Amino acid sequence: MGDLLYKEGHVGLTFLIMSIIMLPFPYSTNNLIMIVLASAFSALPDIDLEWQRKGYPVHHRGITHSILFAIIIGVIFGYVFWLANKTFLWAGMGFVSGFMAVVSHMVGDTFTYMKFKPFYPFNMKEISYGFCRANNKAANEGLMTVGTIAFILYILFKEGILFNLI
Repeated sequence: MGDLLYKEGHVGLTFLIMSIIMLPFPYSTNNLIMIVLASAFSALPDIDLEWQRKGYPVHHRGITHSILFAIIIGVIFGYVFWLANKTFLWAGMGFVSGFMAVVSHMVGDTFTYMKFKPFYPFNMKEISYGFCRANNKAANEGLMTVGTIAFILYILFKEGILFNLI
């Protein structure tokens, strides 16, 4: 159950970040796909915990919590999307979704106490703002709630429904 709370926080934060980022762009199914896909994969950097359990020589918040990993995941997602549709639009959607899944995860992790190197290998500076523990139930559930509300408001705003409700 503890891992679920971490995932909730990352999913919610990604909904929030992606909903804000997508506001200036035209509303489309493609944009909704990117928001949902990035949010669904936002816990991906914590794959390092699973690798540790299997005995691989990795440490938590190492390479999987870096801009390098974000780029790699973006390229993989972009390639998979390109294979599925053979268009650069879809390749770009895949890249943005994968890249932002990792970046938003790292943004969330900066709020916790454990330092990591988000700009590895370009910059070795460790970052942590220490606002809360990663397993803080209120913070994780709060991020999920705020992110879900932001995503719903994004849809209502882009559909033109929000102003009709006011």
